[in-house]
Order: sequence, then C-alpha cells, then structure tokens
Amino acid sequence: GLPVWDGELYLEYHRGTYTTQAAIKRANRLNEGKLHDAELAGTLAAVLAGAPYPDLTEAWELLLYNQFHDVLPGSSIAPVYVDSAADHARIARLADDAYAAAEAHLQAPGLGPGFLLVNALGWARDGLVALPANDLGPALAAEGDDGGSLPSQVVGDGDSRTVLLRVPEVPSLGYRWVGLRRPGSAPGRNGDRDVTATQGTVENEHYRLELDERGRLARVYDKTNRREVLPAGRRGNVLQLFEDKPLNFDAWDIDPYYQETLREVTALQESAVDEDGPLRAALRLRWTFGDSELVQRIVLTAGSRRIEFRTQVDWQERRTLLKVAFPVLVRARHATYDIGLGAIERPTHWNTSWDWARFEVPAHRWADLSEGGYGVALLNDCKYGYDVKDDVLRLTLLRSPVSPDPGADRGRHEFTYALLPHAGDWRAGDVVREAHDLNVPLRPGRIGTAAGDPSRDAGSPESGNVSAVASRFGFASVDASNVVLQTLKRAEDGDGWILRLYEAHGSRSDNVSLRFGLPMARASVCDLLENELEPLASHGDRLHLSVGPYEVVTLRLWPAGA
Repeated sequence: GLPVWDGELYLEYHRGTYTTQAAIKRANRLNEGKLHDAELAGTLAAVLAGAPYPDLTEAWELLLYNQFHDVLPGSSIAPVYVDSAADHARIARLADDAYAAAEAHLQAPGLGPGFLLVNALGWARDGLVALPANDLGPALAAEGDDGGSLPSQVVGDGDSRTVLLRVPEVPSLGYRWVGLRRPGSAPGRNGDRDVTATQGTVENEHYRLELDERGRLARVYDKTNRREVLPAGRRGNVLQLFEDKPLNFDAWDIDPYYQETLREVTALQESAVDEDGPLRAALRLRWTFGDSELVQRIVLTAGSRRIEFRTQVDWQERRTLLKVAFPVLVRARHATYDIGLGAIERPTHWNTSWDWARFEVPAHRWADLSEGGYGVALLNDCKYGYDVKDDVLRLTLLRSPVSPDPGADRGRHEFTYALLPHAGDWRAGDVVREAHDLNVPLRPGRIGTAAGDPSRDAGSPESGNVSAVASRFGFASVDASNVVLQTLKRAEDGDGWILRLYEAHGSRSDNVSLRFGLPMARASVCDLLENELEPLASHGDRLHLSVGPYEVVTLRLWPAGA
C-alpha cells in the first residue's frame, strides 16, 4: 500500500555542492579511473601471466572515505581538504604502483623495443597517444601492422617535445604491443587525415570552427552532416561570470537570482596557433578577468568527432560563479543527462514551479540536447553541475564561496570539456562511448624492450604465460553497442573473476553475445555482493545473456586453465 515514485527525487537545495572544491572532485574522478585501470591490468597480468593480483583495499577504502558528505560535496572546513588532498595523492600512488607492477608482466615476445598500450574500455578503439620525444629517441619510429610507420606528429619545443602517434585497433579490455624500429627500413607515411589551424580557425574532416575577436566560437559547421551547430548570430564557448552570494550556506547553495548578474569574459589577451596537424590542431587562447587568468586550447584531432576545450585556470575570485555556454541549433523540450550507470531526462523549459526549481542539476560525464534527427552533447572530465534552458547547454566550471572555507577553490585548476555534435539522438550519436573515451584515454606504458621467447608455442601449456606469446590481447568484447563492459577485477573471495556490465541506452537486449580472449570453463550471474544467483551456459569463448533497460549485470567467470 505504499506510494510509488517513478523518477528522480530532486533536492531543491544545496545545488552548489555539484561544483564547490573542484580540485577534490577532479581528484576523485581521476582516482576512480586509476583504480579501475589497476584492477583491469591486475586481472590481465594474473590471468595471462600468473602474476599476483594487487591488493587495492587501502586505496578503495581511502577513496570511499573521502566521498563522505561533506568532503566530496565541498562543504567542509579548510583542514579537511588538506587531509583529503594528501589521501588522494596516496590513492594515486597506490593505484599507479599496482598498475605498473601488473604492466611489467604483460610483455610481448622478442619484438625488440616498444611500449605497451592498454585500453581499459569495453570496446576496441584507436586513438592518439603522446610519448616524450626524448624517450622515443630521434632514431626510432612506431611500426604499424603493415610494416610502415604509424602516423605521427611532433608537438612542443626543446625538452617538452612530444610525439603523437595514431595507434589503431587496441583490443577491448586489453592491450597492444607497439613496436619501434629504425626509420628507413620501411616507407613512412604522414597522417591519414589532416587537421589545420590558423589564427581564427580550426578544421578537421568533421568540423570547421571559426572564432570571433574575443575568442568565442562564431561558427561551428558540421561538415559530415552539412549543418550549422550554432544559431545564426550567436556565440559558443562563451565564458560567463556571475555574482554568487546565496542567502545561506555559501558552499552548499546556488540561489536562482545569480542569473541576473551575468557578465561575459571578453578580455582576450592572446590567441595563437599551438598545433597545426597532421594529426592534431589547436588554438591557444588566454583571457584575464578580475584577479584571474584562463588559458585554453581548442583542440581538433584527426578522426575524432569531439571538439575539446582543454582548460587551465588561475582562479582568484571570491563569491563568483564561472560557467561556459553553448547555444545550439536544436529544439527539444527535454535534455538527457548521464547519471553514472544510466541516463535521465529533465525539462528544458520552466512551465511549472517544479521545472523552474531545476535551474542547476547534477550529471556525471555528459548532458545532451537532441531533436528528431540531430543533437549536441556537452561532455566533461571532472565536472558535475549542468543547466540546459531552451537551446543553451551550460556547464558550471568553478565557484568561490567563503564559508566554511574562506579559501575554497582559489588556486590553479585543470579540466577538459568537449562539444559533440551528432546525427540522431544521444543513443545514435554514441554519446556514452565518446564520454567514456574522453575520461579514459588509451594508456601507454614506458618504452622498453619486450621480454619473452618467441620460439615458445602459444598453445603450449608448458609456456605458462599467454602474454609471453601475444602481442595483443582483449579479455572480453560485446556485440551490443548499448551494453558497456564496465569493470573487470578479481572476485572478492579470490574465486574467479568479476565482469560487471550495464545497459546504457534504456533498451532491452535479449541476445547479447560476449566474446572472450580465453575460453571460459564456467560462468554465473551474481548479485552486486558477488553471491552466485544462476549458472550461465558458456560455449568456449562465447557467452549469451539478456539485459534489460539500464540493468546492471555482474558475472563471475572462470577462464579455462587460468
């Protein structure tokens, strides 16, 4: 007889906690990713090479401890954030050490110098990786499968020079060994697709960006879909400042009347071409306002549909709110927001008092505004406060309350947000995958010489080390684009391995096929506490199951021979 509520229980209060103490929020996002990657690498090393699985208990407990309210929401006193920063530094060290130890066991046989490239996401992908030029060396080039050089680009100067490499087809939840060779042994080649930058434009095969004299986007033309992204006469990537003086609870609240105090950041001090292809192009912009400075690189990458805004801020304001705004040529009554393992729709209008109350809402990696055949998403790598009103997507970047921490948020910040125009709605536009890709880049290991004996037989049980004979390996992949393989780790009781996945589009999939890099001796469905619920029939390296809309599924797996 109890009432049922279908939808979110929106708290009309404490909207500032999505943004306050941004440095700790970023550290939390980064360390969640580092622990995820360490679990993946530890699993691969244990299953393939018999390495000990890392003990990450201390790191996970520290991370969860620092997610307590009022720590992660940003509403604690100053000494809390001194302690929290130290805790996050330790979490990062523990995760990095575990990852490095696991990575050392994942070596390819007799391939000479090279580096390991790990893909911690549940789909195969290619992408750019950056290597210090001094580590790569002037006499070495990365080698592709066809024997030629991988597309490359050198950026930066002097000791800060970096070599960008485009590496294709890194397996899902796996790795690829990228060999290095002396140039001249095979013909080199330039980037497959050029990207260019001039003083006021950046362009790749997908977009042409044009900037005005204040550094704002005057035009975003989607060449793939032959469509203007911004409404005529309006500007995108507009940095907006607001007076931020809530009546109560400085760190906790944003009051709605902040919107009446808008002023734009217009004092552009510098605009210069930072990179000019063939793989990546970037404009470097620098603005000043108040006592603060914001430096941003607008980046387009060959082959990528994301327009990235890589930002550094020396933030010295008090009781001030910083947002970025993108008006888009899209008409929709609802926007969609990422809530971690699913998505939720919220109105873009203020028809009722309940609509009006949602003038600032939480989200994780993305928010999207789509009409019938087209949409635009706004992605981020460490922010949580959004608002979408009519046709304007906005992301809240920084606050500066004075209570209970008088110095809250003052200092240097670094973050990236990205615009993603796409055909169709957020599902057709692959917004979920693009947001994951922004947050979990391909991870190159240190350059070294591969170990192992190339004469050993990959199928021989005497080898005892699958990775010693495999230059690439993917633990698992899925044939459904709406299903995300989220986590791969050892079972908490040490018996088997846990693969957690979720349905990301709100769609039912009755015949999802998982394919594994090793045959599975046994598999079962578990609850979130890893208690076995029912066995699953596995067929060698394949497994089939049904997944409901937004369902989270936990599998316990026993690879054959592992």
